[in-house]
Amino acid sequence: MAFDGMATPLGMKPGPSRRGLSPLRRWGLVGLGFLLLGGVTAQSYLLRDRSEPGTVAVIERHVSTNIERAPVPPADSAMAPNRGGDGRHGVNVIRQNGGPAGSTGMVIRVPDSSDRMMASMDARVVERGQSGFIPRIGESGLTPRKLYARAFTPNGKPMVAVVMTGVGVGARGTADALSKLPRDVTLAFAPYGRDLENQVVRARREGHEILLQVPMEPHDYPESDPGPHTLRAGADPRENLEKLHWLMSRLGGYVGLANFMGGKLMSTPGPYAALLEEMGRRGLLYLDDGSNPTSRTRELARAANLPAAIGDHVYDASAGRSLEAVLAEVEAVAKRKGQAIITIPTVPANVDKVVAWSREIRSRGLVLAPVSAIIDKTR
Repeated sequence: MAFDGMATPLGMKPGPSRRGLSPLRRWGLVGLGFLLLGGVTAQSYLLRDRSEPGTVAVIERHVSTNIERAPVPPADSAMAPNRGGDGRHGVNVIRQNGGPAGSTGMVIRVPDSSDRMMASMDARVVERGQSGFIPRIGESGLTPRKLYARAFTPNGKPMVAVVMTGVGVGARGTADALSKLPRDVTLAFAPYGRDLENQVVRARREGHEILLQVPMEPHDYPESDPGPHTLRAGADPRENLEKLHWLMSRLGGYVGLANFMGGKLMSTPGPYAALLEEMGRRGLLYLDDGSNPTSRTRELARAANLPAAIGDHVYDASAGRSLEAVLAEVEAVAKRKGQAIITIPTVPANVDKVVAWSREIRSRGLVLAPVSAIIDKTR
């Protein structure tokens, strides 16, 4: 029978079966083989990158003493829409309680932070915390936002900052971002990537400025769950601070933080103000992507003496508008205000469109700038 050869060692010709399997047992083994093949196919489907609007991630939380896992949804399962994780921030997180129907994704293991200082960190502006090394203002007043900022000299032309979000999650999107994007494009890394340290080192070597995205509580939490260590509006202040420090310890070399979701937290002054104050105390800057109309960032950041900006556009492919059209609007905003910021999910199609757009920006009287240059200008 043709299937007898599947059990023959490589390099040997299949011979007649000596086991005398009955037809019923033989077909049972065939059926089992197809089930296993189907399982491998389903796993491969889940591990593919999506092209648009964003990469979908199933996050597994790995803790040294007590492991909690978010199960990988079956490839044929129908899941309710995850309204808060719509890809605008670059990372969609599928949870057991819902996610985009028919979406693909990957399993991301979130390990404990290391006690080892990462290669992307500068010893002058880090200190050891309970979760690992976190940013601080150095002895001479040196701040991470100044030390890690990309050198940029304004030339009087309107500036556009492009911030690619969710870097580090999707393998294809991240690889394209690191190899194709112009150096003045800012890369915002999610804290749940597989190989963050090496990716950040490479990004900085290529000349990119780095932000760290931090998960913040949306209005419909936990139906929309940004992921482990989400900063919560109703959490104890000490708990939020510990979570923020864990997130900060996931990588180094970043000039500041950016929100991932956060409609509820960013509208709640007390806990939000405490987190912004901690960012300022540690010498960082902050980008509010502009997706939350009730955000209190502007007045709270000013009170905390935290250099901050609010984005002008968040690109959302599901809104039905092309990236080219949204970038044209951003150019108009920059010409009117002198500067503009747009955040774009890091997927291969978006990377290619940003590369093509960036080639023509100077001919239209604008300049591509790192986000720190715009935040410094608006202070």
